[in-house]
Amino acid sequence: MKLNLEDKEYELKEVKGLWKVKGLMFSKKKNLIFDLKGRKELIHGLFVFFPLKLYFLDENYNILEKGELKPFGFYLPKVKAKWLVEVS
Repeated sequence: MKLNLEDKEYELKEVKGLWKVKGLMFSKKKNLIFDLKGRKELIHGLFVFFPLKLYFLDENYNILEKGELKPFGFYLPKVKAKWLVEVS
């Protein structure tokens, strides 16, 4: 899936099922999109060895919130979102 965020196009891989728990842990850099189903979830960077840009999006892919996740850090969004994009 391709998505434009802040005037830049990203190639994203959708993460489903139990792979949501793993995300980018012990992984190389790539861009992921998660379906949060309108929930507000704590995002962790455990065993992720590079910083991530986080974009929380609505159902129309509009940015609701932006954040940065540092390696081994945590991020709690202020909004409920349909989609989470992690850009490495």
